[in-house]
Amino acid sequence: HTAAGRSPIVTSPDNHRNLAAIQQRHQTLSDPTVEAPNTTDMPVVVQLGYGVHGNEASATNSAVLVAYHLAAARDIEPMLERMVILLQPALNPDGLDRFAHWVNSHRGAVTIADPMHREHREPWPSGRTNHYWYDLNRDWLLLQHPESRGRVEAFQTWRPNLLTDVHEMGTNSTYFFQPGVPSRTNPLTPEDNVTLTQDIAQYHARALDQAGRLYYTEQSFDDFYYGKGSTYPDVQGSVGILFEQASPRGHEQMGVYGRVTFPRAIHSQFLTSLSSLQAADDLRQRLLDHMANFYRDAWREAGDGGWVFSEPTDPWREARMLQVLRLHDIEVRRAQSTIEVDGTRYEGGRAWVVPERQRQSKLARALFETRTRFNDNTFYDVSAWTLPLSFGIPYAEVSGAQLSELDAPLGAPPSPSMVFSPSPTAVAYAFSWNGYYAPRAVQSLLEADIMPLVATEPFGDESTDYGRGTIIVPVGGQAIGRAEIERRLTRVAQRDGLEIRALETGLTASGIDLGSPSSRPLHAIRPALVVGRGVGAYEAGEVWHYVDHRLRVPVTLVEQSWLDTLDLDEYTHLILVQGRWRLDDQTVEKIARFVREGGVVVAMQGAAQWADEHLLGAAADTKAQDTTTETGRQAPEVPRPYAAYRADRAVDFIGGAIFEVELDLTHPLAYGVPRARLPVFRDTTIVLRAETNPYTAAAWYTDAPKLAGYASDANVERITGTPAVVGTKMGRGLVVRMADNPSFRGVWHGTQKLLANALFFGQIVDNTFVPDRYEE
Repeated sequence: HTAAGRSPIVTSPDNHRNLAAIQQRHQTLSDPTVEAPNTTDMPVVVQLGYGVHGNEASATNSAVLVAYHLAAARDIEPMLERMVILLQPALNPDGLDRFAHWVNSHRGAVTIADPMHREHREPWPSGRTNHYWYDLNRDWLLLQHPESRGRVEAFQTWRPNLLTDVHEMGTNSTYFFQPGVPSRTNPLTPEDNVTLTQDIAQYHARALDQAGRLYYTEQSFDDFYYGKGSTYPDVQGSVGILFEQASPRGHEQMGVYGRVTFPRAIHSQFLTSLSSLQAADDLRQRLLDHMANFYRDAWREAGDGGWVFSEPTDPWREARMLQVLRLHDIEVRRAQSTIEVDGTRYEGGRAWVVPERQRQSKLARALFETRTRFNDNTFYDVSAWTLPLSFGIPYAEVSGAQLSELDAPLGAPPSPSMVFSPSPTAVAYAFSWNGYYAPRAVQSLLEADIMPLVATEPFGDESTDYGRGTIIVPVGGQAIGRAEIERRLTRVAQRDGLEIRALETGLTASGIDLGSPSSRPLHAIRPALVVGRGVGAYEAGEVWHYVDHRLRVPVTLVEQSWLDTLDLDEYTHLILVQGRWRLDDQTVEKIARFVREGGVVVAMQGAAQWADEHLLGAAADTKAQDTTTETGRQAPEVPRPYAAYRADRAVDFIGGAIFEVELDLTHPLAYGVPRARLPVFRDTTIVLRAETNPYTAAAWYTDAPKLAGYASDANVERITGTPAVVGTKMGRGLVVRMADNPSFRGVWHGTQKLLANALFFGQIVDNTFVPDRYEE
């Protein structure tokens, strides 16, 4: 049976007939405003999730056996009377399809267990990720992909008591199930959740013991980041369990613990699925009471304040953040009166408030807090994920005394749309570059053979001031007529939420005139994104998704190995992301010539260091070295215990932290960013070289850059004050270096504009020179 939430539902015939009533009663468990129901005769709800990583095929294949068992096993109905099961057999169909095609294409009549056999060595980017090469198991909180929104819809519709997250790990392993590393459990997770996880683990141990399978717990994996399937439930009164089976990555493979076969892997997953259901049945009332207690305790602990946020410069970024909050069933209300915090005004009628005292108080805090102190500095995933910082939206925590009357809870998030009114006397039209979808609008104009201009200096008329980055669309001198221009502008205003104003004269009241040399023409762009072996698939996928899916800019995917023969004259931009860049001298010179002749290279993270050394010819100094390299490291004077290695090594890494940069808003690479300070996501220790030319840096790290997450004091000191975004002229072209990934996991809407600027404005950045009076 399939019901709301799009997940097949397995339960008894009687329960199917009363499913709506069961669901309604079950939801009262997580409603702290009503009396907790008597759980004696309530069914427990279990969500079984398989295969969020497509190349972990034993997960999805075991789901088929589980479904058959639940339908056909003798004496199963009494258990199903006490249980509602949400079955999600294939959470990543794109990745699974890619993996299955590869494996089945390379299987012979005789199975080969040799790890070097081509069957076991998937090509880049592997079947782990979805179509755009995203790790969907990191998207439970961020909800940037339809697959994630579907499974979270099912979760919020039913609010399961137990969720299983079935995976595979490396071949040279055994079997893992939670609990994970105890010291790395998120502090917002209650102790009762940990106890339940430990008690449920006994069921898996018995099942695997009886089958003679090796396994382990409390190592390798953790429960800190709430954006994974096994941790997302833990902050919502549920219990999430991670399972990791040694993978054959095909039909059969030899590992250090012996031969790993696909049927055996499926069988182990099947056994722990059944042990999960048995645990849920035996511990049914404890799981139900845990959920009721979780929400009522959270309600009592919550303060009467909350968090206020507003983004008046860009309704689309604000709307997308509201959408994420509402998909998580987090209550949001509009503030009726103005709230001022630390000099920032959140205007009444325009600002939004997330009250802390609500059903989802714990999840709301997890999304808004900026934690910087941790019991354990080692992280399986990121250490910070503050939602408003990723969207680049001003926000503040407020007390109850700062909140006056609020509107009713928001239902469906608004969808920004502007009505465009053409003027028969307009000589041009203008819109701000601040809007999230302004780049998509410009792309649409360019495709219609309309040439827009970008204002590199401010100007104003009688009613409006226009800042740098404003897009001007002249009516005259275009390849198409006024009617078609205005039709296209009407479409982009409605689709992209842009306020487009008519300009009645080219002679402005202040600043530059419309025909000024400071109004620079924009031309069609033809970017190429370098992908393939050696290139970071996640980072490449994040760029591909943003440029292709959101901006609707055609981007050619080219393999790194093709660069030596690729005709670069066919492209305007070459995009390089994190990876291992090993190009021969001839190819490097070819790319350098591309830049000198007017091309733009956009290089991020490790690629930025490569471009600095190989394209710009700079010798990396000590401060610019990535601390992940051991070269030149001085050994400590006092010997250290071998067992302390992991903790000591963690100091060298940045566990997915949030830093702050300061922007030069006059620089084309920073156009459209509304404020001079911007949060950025950082998960490397890479530091860019500062140039002697002071005009090239568009962004640099502030004097106290760490906003949230873990980074050692030594790394913070190294990063402080260094460049974050640099645009270096090289002949007629430009090399853009970015220390960080501006599109991390697709949710960093606040920094994606930096990438759009490099694409659309990279060719208008002028040469700059240090004036004589500043030279030593």
